[in-house]
Amino acid sequence: MQPKFEMHALKIFALCTAAFAVQKLYAPFTGLFGLDSSSVLQRPWTLITYMFLHANLQHLVSNMFALLLFGLILEKVAGSKNFLKVYFASGIASGLVGVMFYDSIVGASGAIFGAMASLALLRPSLTVWVGYVPMPMVVALFVWAAADFLGVFVPDSVAHIGHLAGMLFGVAYTFAYLRQFMEKPERRYRIRISEETIREWEKRYMLAPKG
Repeated sequence: MQPKFEMHALKIFALCTAAFAVQKLYAPFTGLFGLDSSSVLQRPWTLITYMFLHANLQHLVSNMFALLLFGLILEKVAGSKNFLKVYFASGIASGLVGVMFYDSIVGASGAIFGAMASLALLRPSLTVWVGYVPMPMVVALFVWAAADFLGVFVPDSVAHIGHLAGMLFGVAYTFAYLRQFMEKPERRYRIRISEETIREWEKRYMLAPKG
């Protein structure tokens, strides 16, 4: 049975784009729904809403490109329901870890890295380009993880630890739940035949008088 595919990744893309437009039109919007380490206990819903906000246009474009590219493939492979689970669960895990190291966080990166990690396990041989180098998805995952690990030691505005947390959660979730959604052709085309049907065939074609 093929997993249900409803293109939720495209809907998340639309919501993130709309939220960014509101951020530009109404500056306090980011502070209201962004993830802040000092108020996360009082505003737990921001563990979800922060995923729809972005710091600038470049941040939005890079995240949305990855969401459409990898998110839609994962959703097709694992089904829309499981895509949403791994996406938002990875984003929440990324936020929970991130607030231990950063004052405030916005962006879908942690959730997207979780989805990418899940896809790397389900389709390890899928060819992707990292820079200008083609490589299997599972190898690319290690490259991205190494880049974020090194980025932890370089002062910048990127929540590298949050990325790693989302990635690790995506791996753990996939091992626990999503492996069952890998394609199994030998099961997909199995035909169930009742015992009564077999006996009827025997009477008609195997036990019938010849000549």
